[in-house]
Order: sequence, then C-alpha cells, then structure tokens
Amino acid sequence: MPETLAFVIPWFGSQAVGGAESECRATARALAARGVSVEILTTCARAHSSAWVDHHPEGPSEEDGLRVRRFKVRPRNPQQYVRLQERLERAGRLTPWEEEAFARESIHSDNLYSYLAAERDRYWYAFIPYCFGTTWEGALVASERSLVIPCLHDEPFAYLGATRRVLRAVRGVCFHVDAERALGTTAAGGDPGTFFRVGEGVDTDIVGDAERFRRKCVPEPFLLYAGRKAPEKNTPLLLDYYARYRFTHPDRPLKLVLIGTGGVRIPERLAHDILDLGFLPAQDKHDAYAAALALCQPSLRESFSLVLMEAWLCGTPSLVHARCAVTHDHCLASNGGLWFDDYFEFVEAVELLQREPALRRRLGDNGRAYVLANFTWARVTENYLDVFRRVGARVG
Repeated sequence: MPETLAFVIPWFGSQAVGGAESECRATARALAARGVSVEILTTCARAHSSAWVDHHPEGPSEEDGLRVRRFKVRPRNPQQYVRLQERLERAGRLTPWEEEAFARESIHSDNLYSYLAAERDRYWYAFIPYCFGTTWEGALVASERSLVIPCLHDEPFAYLGATRRVLRAVRGVCFHVDAERALGTTAAGGDPGTFFRVGEGVDTDIVGDAERFRRKCVPEPFLLYAGRKAPEKNTPLLLDYYARYRFTHPDRPLKLVLIGTGGVRIPERLAHDILDLGFLPAQDKHDAYAAALALCQPSLRESFSLVLMEAWLCGTPSLVHARCAVTHDHCLASNGGLWFDDYFEFVEAVELLQREPALRRRLGDNGRAYVLANFTWARVTENYLDVFRRVGARVG
C-alpha cells in the first residue's frame, strides 16, 4: 500500500514566505503531480517573522491544493532563545549546556511529535529546514523513516551538536548542490552514506520584459539586489560598496535597485541612486531581472539561491561573493557570472559588465542554459523519486 510523504516544517501558509517555506510548497506540489501522496505537517505558528505562538487553529485543512495538518506550539522562553542566538552568532559556539537550552527554546510541538510517533507506519517524513526544533527533535522521533532537506548555510547553527545528530541519524539528507553537501559532510563529521544531491526545482517558464520595467520604474542602468534585506544576507556590504563606487565614479549613471522584504538605511546623499522598491509582484520582479545590468548576490549564507536562477532565466548575469561556496560554484559551473572578494574586485566586475555588453549577454545565456539543464522540476522530482527508491520509501 502506498505511503504518504509528509513535509514537516515549522510554519506554513500564505504569510510564511521564506525560502524554505516556498521550496516546501513548490516541491510538495511537484511531487504530488508525479503521483506521490503528499501532506504538510506544521505548527499553528504564523511565520518565522512573527511570534512563535499559536495563530492558526489546530487540525487538518486544505491550502493551496495541499493537505495541511497543524499542531499547537510548545510554550517557550523566547528571551533566552534570543540571548543564546546572539551569543552563538557573536562567538561562533555555545557550551554544551547552552546548546541544549538553545535547542529546547526553539520552536517545538509536543502534539506534532506524538503524531509523528503514532502514525510512523503510514508516513515517510521530510523535515525542512534543518535549524529549528521541529527538525532537531522531530526527525529523531522516527529517524528510520525520515529525510531532511536541510537548506544548510555556512553559519554557526550548522555546527551545533543538534545538527550533527540529525544529519547522521536520518535515512537520507537531500542537498541542493555539491557545495552544500560538502558543508553537510563537515557539519556531520563525515558522510554516513545517506547524503544525496537532488537540486531545487525552478519554474522555468518565467519571462521578463526589460523595457516595461524601464518605462515603469527605472530608466537608467542599474544593479539589482533581490531578496531579504538584512545583515545576515550581507546587504550592508553591497550598500557600502555601491556608495564607495558612486563616490569614485560620479560620472556613471548606474543605480542600485533593491527588491524584496526587509529594510535598510539608505544614506540621504544616495537617496536618488539607491532605490528600495520593496516586495514586487512576480511579473514586475521578472521584468527587473531582465532590465538589470546584473543581479548582485552578496550573501555568504546560501544553500541554493533561487534568485540567481530566476535572473539567469531572464538572461541576466550574476555577481556573487567569492566566499560563498554555493553561489561561487554556480558561477563556475555555468560560466554565467562574476564574483568578487573585495571592493576592488567588485568595481572591476561592474566596470567590465558595463564596458562589454556582449559579454554580459553571453554570461546571461550561459546561466539560462545551466538552469534548464539542471533544475527543471522534471529533473528534480526524478532525483527525489530516485532517493525514495534507494531508501525504500513507497510513496509513489
């Protein structure tokens, strides 16, 4: 009898708009279209960006064409969690007692864990992402029937004991790219033989209209940043580099356009050069990709970077930080972008792209070919089905 694949995620719904949440929703739909019985198991919390308390009613529902089952959140001490998170980010490590307390004060649901245990014979579980209590504790409830899609970043969370235990305990860990898998091998203290590279699916039918965006929003040439604007995404570094570039190259008309959630402080003297357009509708975002000189992704903490793929599909090259293994490897594998390790390399790349429009077009075309060869839903869902066969999950 076919079993059900249940994605287990801390929060799910229209207000949960992070990368892992979007990937969970899209992957569940794509696998369902391939005949996999799919369900979402989550908490009653609304989103990562809101208080981790009950917001949705407990119980089953249907959302976005998917079966969803919610469970009440365990009471926690958010102040202690924040204190320990700040210490972890600052020092890079915690004592064993602090690690235990930090994991305990993450988001949990005892009702969810009881359900995982009671229904283990009819489910296989896929936990996403790695860095919350629902994965650290939940994946150990029925580890022999559990997979993890970690969305692993090179950050202090990755090296916690709770992360190592989960990566080594479950039947399979599904990574997006080889660089993420290498990080997982380091975090787990070796590959236990259960690590798989599956990729991440991308909707490849997107089309951007550069002229429409120029008429509607920004007629001048511009660099584009797309995504959450936050220190952990290295957005302040991009603003600093751009500000220095404007000071040393006042004759260049190049602007910096920011789209996505979050906010940044824009210096008053650059108010006409740095444009924060906020969260855009999908078509406007695709038009922005097509119009940009390049998509700049300064983040050091990526497990895939969907925005790179979307920009490449729109024919736009990428400019990434050399010390992010994931995005740097994407550029090497695709020959679809440039990278920088300091301000001077950033300037050199920006000047080269402005000076050589044919090179810019060639890089964008290479990136598009790379996405179409590796990250279509047909390719990625087949990779997942292969993992299910290899671990003995009868979810088809």
